[in-house]
Parts: sequence; structure tokens; C-alpha cells
Amino acid sequence: MKSADPTIPEPGWKNLYRISGIATLIMMVFFLFDTAIFFILGPYPDSGQGWFDLLRDNRTAGLLLLSIPTLFGAMLYYLTFLCLFNILRKDHAGFAALAALAAFVGLTILIMIHPAYSIVQLSNQYAAAAEETRRAALVSAAQMKMAEAGVGLNIGGFLSEGAAVIFSILMLHGKLFGKTTAWLGIAGHGLDFFRTVLNLVFVTENISAVLLMVGGLPQLIWLILVGLKLIQLGRMAKKTEPST
Repeated sequence: MKSADPTIPEPGWKNLYRISGIATLIMMVFFLFDTAIFFILGPYPDSGQGWFDLLRDNRTAGLLLLSIPTLFGAMLYYLTFLCLFNILRKDHAGFAALAALAAFVGLTILIMIHPAYSIVQLSNQYAAAAEETRRAALVSAAQMKMAEAGVGLNIGGFLSEGAAVIFSILMLHGKLFGKTTAWLGIAGHGLDFFRTVLNLVFVTENISAVLLMVGGLPQLIWLILVGLKLIQLGRMAKKTEPST
């Protein structure tokens, strides 16, 4: 039996493609906003006490530096990866499934382990605490959460960025995404993937920051191109629906 033409989108996915495309562009704006916030309000506090002081003195700046808006925006990535899986599985089912699995697990780890939730709650308790011993215990708890999050964020990044690299490689051999999109994904997400590997194995803060900055621009352009392509596929699917 002849397989369906992979260049023709499935009509049943048209709405999800369009929603996912818009979500991907929104997510790109969130990430760009997060980068701008860092340059305007940064650097990040490097201790639990530093976060508590910032949230007390300027709560808005503290919440923005904790990437609260971007954290919610990252949830939109589930839609992007889901649609990429459905598109790329037609020619590479096994690797597409592997990438989707890694992406979903990685994103879940990133969202669940992010220290923003804990830092805000501990900060509220710190502000309400009267005893110095209680305050010291809360500072220690915040420091521990930051340390745990550092490992978890790198593991989550390892999985999600690795998934994006696999999807980009599959794009390179597919028919729907251009070579430019594929290579931007391989370069940008590849550098971020390598950064998480270094962070998990070595203490390389300076190298890690450079890799993040260099890989950030290709990733943002990749998100734009993927988002626009998903919107286009949604429109194509609508046009190819059989008339009744």
C-alpha cells in the first residue's frame, strides 16, 4: 500500500498546526523578553538571601528575573514538539518518537524543577518570619532548592535540547522544512545541548554562558521559521480538505 504524500498535511491536524504555530511564535517572544530582562535588570542573585532581598525591595524585578512569564510560555513548547512529531514521523517514525519522548520528559523536568515557585514561597515565609533562626533556615532551604534546580534544569535541558537537535536533523532529510531551518536548529540547539553536557560533567560557567549566547540567536530564528511553517501547514491542510 502506497504511503500518503508527506508534503500534504493531514486535514485533521489543521487547527492544531495553526494553534501550535501561533504558540511557537508567542513562546519566541517570551524567550526574547526573558533575554531583554536579563540585560536590563540582571545579573541574577547568586544566593537565597539575594533573591529574598530582591523580592522584598523590587518584587516585580524579582519575578521577572525568576523567568515567571517565560516559565509559563515554555509550556507552549509541548504543542510545538507534538506537531513536529506528527509531521516528521511519516518518514522517520522511530527517531521522531524518540525525540518526542525526550522532549516531553525534558520539558516536564524543566517546568517542575524550576526554582521560581519555591523561591517565591520561601521569600513570602521569610518576610513573615520574626525569629532569626527561622529566617536562617529559610535561606538555607532556598540555597538547597537552587542547587537541586541547577542539576534538574541541566538534565531537562539535555533531553529537550537533544530532542530539538533530533527533530532538526529529521527536518534536514524531510520535505516540508527548508535546509535553513534544519541547520539553524542543529546549530542553535546543538550548542545548547553541548552546554548542558558540560554543565553536568564540569563546572564551566564562563563557557556555558558563551555557548548560551551564541546558540540563542539561531534558536530564536528556528522558532520563528518553525512557527510560520506550522501556520502555513494549517492553511494548506484546510485547502486540501475534500469538499462536501
